[in-house]
Amino acid sequence: MVFLERIKISLTGVWSNKFRSFLTLLGIIIGVSSVIIMVSLGSGTQRVIGGQFDELFSRQVYLTKNWDLPYRYAVDLSLEDVDYLKESIIGIEDVVPFFRNWCDIIYEGREYFGGVAGVVEKAPDLTNLKLEYGRMISEEDLINHERAAVVGQRILEQLSDNSDFTSFLGKEIKLDGHKMMVVGVLGMSGSTAYLTNDVVLIPYTTYLDIWRSDWQSSPEFFLLAYDSTTREQDIIKQAEFLLNQKYGTYKGKSKFLMSGMESEINFINNVIEIMTLVLGGIAAISLLVGGVGVMNIMLVTVKERTREIGVRKAIGASSRDIQSQFLLEAIILAGGGGLIGILVGVGISSIISFILSMSYNWWQGGTPFWVIFLAFAVTTMIGIIFGFYPAFKASRLDPIEALRYE
Repeated sequence: MVFLERIKISLTGVWSNKFRSFLTLLGIIIGVSSVIIMVSLGSGTQRVIGGQFDELFSRQVYLTKNWDLPYRYAVDLSLEDVDYLKESIIGIEDVVPFFRNWCDIIYEGREYFGGVAGVVEKAPDLTNLKLEYGRMISEEDLINHERAAVVGQRILEQLSDNSDFTSFLGKEIKLDGHKMMVVGVLGMSGSTAYLTNDVVLIPYTTYLDIWRSDWQSSPEFFLLAYDSTTREQDIIKQAEFLLNQKYGTYKGKSKFLMSGMESEINFINNVIEIMTLVLGGIAAISLLVGGVGVMNIMLVTVKERTREIGVRKAIGASSRDIQSQFLLEAIILAGGGGLIGILVGVGISSIISFILSMSYNWWQGGTPFWVIFLAFAVTTMIGIIFGFYPAFKASRLDPIEALRYE
């Protein structure tokens, strides 16, 4: 009952100076809402990127030649390395070579300069290229050196105004003058690895028939797929040792470069987390400013209500009663600002997420519960910390001197 009475008195004290209390609340409201908006957007971005990576096969290592070496010391990958690595590395599931070139792509008189990749039948699974229509490159295509092509929608959009992509199946396109038959069409996948949708896939055996004499006749890169019980770094160390043993090194440097998908995913997630924390921290500075505002108004309130404090002490109120009342007022100011800030922050972040989801179907917005709880806890602590000194000062006033105060 005594506690409820103190709350009533504290609310009356806050309400007696509405405009001043509102200005004090404003700093807390801006700080809390800014933190929630920043964290919500950062969390949404992380979920989007995480969702994109979830579609990818992450247990793979990218291997290519070291392009930074002088030309005379550089070494190209070869098809012999596929079996060499596959038979020697513990934990490896597959080694998939990729050939790549750029050439003129012609369809019914229209020309487009785009990418061509010579692949095996397993390539789409590792790169997350999605087949929309028709079929993918098959093992029979590789064996028979078929002139089969799986073309990305983006390339077809450049070659024709026809949006019915199924009509391209069975049609003929030319790659540097070499006739190929379209057997499949790639969809507009949101996340791909190492190859984009803007590509023409052909059997690597056919690729070598066309470009064997060119510098593009060596695989541009390998993808090393490994099992779930093996660590990424173990695969990289084994591959580096085997290649260094076969090809040697240049001034202590490997002649090949390797990077793991898992490392890249973790790196990007860490960057997003750091950016979210930094932005949230910058926004949280306004909470400190709001806390100073709470202390300021409470000091002014103590000064204005000096006679009231003297009267209350004269009729029996203890120093503890006075301190708890003014501390409660500070908590109400900061906590009330925190609650309003939470509502404003959640509301604005929800509106932003709605707009982004309408414009970009890949957006995954939302306010994490932990930031709401943290925001309210922090604002309550601000009320306690910044309200303690004014409350303590009020409790230490001498009742006789307080009664004489004009």
